[in-house]
Amino acid sequence: MNLASRTDDSFLDDDRLARYERILSRYCAALRDSIDAEPIAAVRGEWRTFVRDHHGSVFAGLADESDASLPDDADAVARDVFIQSLSFDYLLRTHLDAAECALGIELERSADASDLIAGFETVHTAVEPELDAATREEIPELATDFIQTATPAAVTALHHGTVSRLARRAFGRYDTPAGLAELAVESVRNGDFTERIVLDPGCGAGAFLAAAARAKLDSLGRDGETPANSTARIANSVRGFDVNPVAVRAARLALVLSLRPLLSRDDVSSFAPRVVLADAVETTADDPPLGGTRADVLLGNPPWLTWDSLTPRVKDRWRDGPMANPDLDLFAHRGRDARLGYANDDLSVPFAWTCVHKFLRDGGRAAFVLKRDLMTGPAGKLLRRRRVGSRPLSMRHIHDFGSLSPFGREVAAGTALYRLDVGANGGSPADDCPIPTTRWSRNGETPSFDSLATIRQTLTAEDAALVPADPDTEASPWVRADAERRALGSSGYRIRHGVKDDAKAVYALDEETIEEHDLEPDHIYPYLKSKHVVKYGLFGYDRHLVPQRLAGEENESAVRRETPNTYAYLDVNRDRLEARGSSWFDDGPFYSLFGLGPYTWADYKVVWCRLGYKPHFTVVSTVEDPLLGEKPVVPGDHCMFVGTDDKQEAHYLCGLLNSAPYQRCLRDISSGGKSSLSKSTVSRLAMPEWDARDEQVALAEASMAAHRIVPEHVDCSKRAYNAKTVPEIDAAQARVDRAAERFLASRDDQ
Repeated sequence: MNLASRTDDSFLDDDRLARYERILSRYCAALRDSIDAEPIAAVRGEWRTFVRDHHGSVFAGLADESDASLPDDADAVARDVFIQSLSFDYLLRTHLDAAECALGIELERSADASDLIAGFETVHTAVEPELDAATREEIPELATDFIQTATPAAVTALHHGTVSRLARRAFGRYDTPAGLAELAVESVRNGDFTERIVLDPGCGAGAFLAAAARAKLDSLGRDGETPANSTARIANSVRGFDVNPVAVRAARLALVLSLRPLLSRDDVSSFAPRVVLADAVETTADDPPLGGTRADVLLGNPPWLTWDSLTPRVKDRWRDGPMANPDLDLFAHRGRDARLGYANDDLSVPFAWTCVHKFLRDGGRAAFVLKRDLMTGPAGKLLRRRRVGSRPLSMRHIHDFGSLSPFGREVAAGTALYRLDVGANGGSPADDCPIPTTRWSRNGETPSFDSLATIRQTLTAEDAALVPADPDTEASPWVRADAERRALGSSGYRIRHGVKDDAKAVYALDEETIEEHDLEPDHIYPYLKSKHVVKYGLFGYDRHLVPQRLAGEENESAVRRETPNTYAYLDVNRDRLEARGSSWFDDGPFYSLFGLGPYTWADYKVVWCRLGYKPHFTVVSTVEDPLLGEKPVVPGDHCMFVGTDDKQEAHYLCGLLNSAPYQRCLRDISSGGKSSLSKSTVSRLAMPEWDARDEQVALAEASMAAHRIVPEHVDCSKRAYNAKTVPEIDAAQARVDRAAERFLASRDDQ
């Protein structure tokens, strides 16, 4: 355990960190020594069954990950995650006990009545006597200090210090920073917020519940004196549940810390948090903690998982539950589109919509932390459609954090906070356009999401607005109202995906492999990865085996006859190639590839990397390779491209896409996440077909001039090249920008 490297919480100073680490290591050692003894073995079996039923085969997935924090065997991973989870739960249990003593209250624990949470208590009862006396004496002292001093954010800090990042990610757990939770609460506060029933249906470590409770406490004490019944009023109106039993205790502890000023009063003798173990997929409004009363406000950070990442067991639970309701229409893409990854539907929006449908009253309001690419990408169609079942939904405000990382290194995808109304106040989708938006950016300081105050201190807020890129299309992507509209439109070009093989160990060739197997050069080509592509140029290439000209081509006899060494090499790897799981490779010989066609062999290709966010476009044709001679360049799996046999046409397109108006537009419509420059994003740009107009020729010539400069600077790394200023390229880029503006102006005049 290394708490020191995983938390910014001010409570956890060096001394406390060291003490917590000693306690954790001793508890984990004692639990590991007794892991196969009863009753611990029985509880571990119950926990593993619970995880399988609610999360699927997550341990097998973790075992496949390359991470030194976990073993590479599914059973060993399950054991390790169980120990991590129980160590965190033990800290929560001891700290809740300390809260009763330090604050002089009784914590009603009806939520702890679940069999699994009771089983955890059984484990703690068995393990605690195995701890040395000094540790047993130190725990209450440290826990009391925590209760008297720490903020709710310290609960998250402890979670990050005891449960590995991979284990948290497998369960879709990305704990919300306190500042983001406070911003969400501020966005939904109106009228008599103190009486509003607030629900977080996936409460995790309790950030939203703590922020809501604190806001209610502040409202009740606005006149200088908090009413005597405040404890019951807040306990009754702040509710949550989670499918993770450890999260239930974590949220209860966060609530206690948020209400410490109230709970320490002499007239407060008890506190009954309404936080229970439950699953949003199966729970209804009639179940605890709602008990038949729908919430006025929903808050949450739904699980950030893709549909494809779920196991069959978990998918079946969704199909038998929320997806069985045809009115919700939770997943827009099915069949071939879904199989080809066109949508890669994200589970976060279906989860949020399911909760809105089941738990939020008409006229209620909600705030969800979701990916920002939902504003533009295919996975966000459900959100942009702006209805939940038969009820209208109105998007009232979006806080867009762009490329900032509220979750630190936990999450690479861009983040946004979506504030919406449902039902009676929903109106029609046209009523809330443009959508008020706040765009947050750095102001020179290191961004801090520790509180709403530090967000405002370290970030700059810019007022903006979003509108549909195509107002006549339902669920159209949203773009800034001041976006470069001239750069948006229909594309006259077909965008293609690079070659996909799912067996890089076989197809990727280095010089040693080529010489060892004496491979003929006929089917070996220069191959592009994301690391090779820069604006207006290439930083190297790899060598790759491409034994077909077309996907599914039946050319096995020709390969065997004309290139026997290549065929022998493929045949040696036959088992590995036939074991590829994707149906993309079902047609053709055992070495079939996907993403091959006449377009792959076009004389010129405008290429870019679809992963990450670097809107760099370049024209490629052939390269002179010392082993292969002159060969056409083949774009790889992470590349997208447009093929043409006309050099000027290729450079016209490249100049247009690299120009300032198009780059600004891409920043507005792209997700900022893993697949920011996907086919669906770039195809929304206006790319008029080439007809050799003067303005197009000027763009082509400017692009060709820029391409002549880049090879002079390939003696440094790609990162260094992207970071430095090259005056000659800046001048060439200015020429491209002027040509693009003239071209766009000429289109407007028609």
